[in-house]
Amino acid sequence: MVEIPSNFIGDFKIGDNLVYNAGVLRSLCQHNGDGSLNKLVVVQVGAILEAALGQIIYRAQNFNREGVPNIAEADRQAIEGKKIDKLNNIIDVMRKYDLLVELGGCIYDELHTLRKYRNKVHIQDDNAHVPRDEEVAFTSERCAWSLGLCVTVLDLLSQKFPRPAGIDKYVQPLCIPDA
Repeated sequence: MVEIPSNFIGDFKIGDNLVYNAGVLRSLCQHNGDGSLNKLVVVQVGAILEAALGQIIYRAQNFNREGVPNIAEADRQAIEGKKIDKLNNIIDVMRKYDLLVELGGCIYDELHTLRKYRNKVHIQDDNAHVPRDEEVAFTSERCAWSLGLCVTVLDLLSQKFPRPAGIDKYVQPLCIPDA
């Protein structure tokens, strides 16, 4: 288990829901001995990362007095006026402003890959980048990869985009299963 401070979260209810969904993720992982829950783990990781990354955008758009560390004020103002609500758009904004640059240039492609697998929640939808056979798509390796990506991204958000001291413990820490 990896405990990550939730000091980057701006909206309490989203933070509360992230804590809840991290608990669901832990439960899925605890009961995934045979790999039959791999798809649900990957989908859950996608949902958690979408909400967490969205919090950086939310803060840039709404916390204009507090600001967001490591986002230039000009970039924060540019983000403030944008409507950004889908994971695809969130990833593209993160890339445009190099918000996850510490994780290397491939991080945005990895997040897009996760997004494509997360979108496979719709069984009938075909995606050229995800095998049609879900047993092939959601392997134990893919499951472990998604958990590692989750921990890596959440850890960076916590380190790079903390709220000011005194309000940084707004939400309980996120406890994510270790890959």
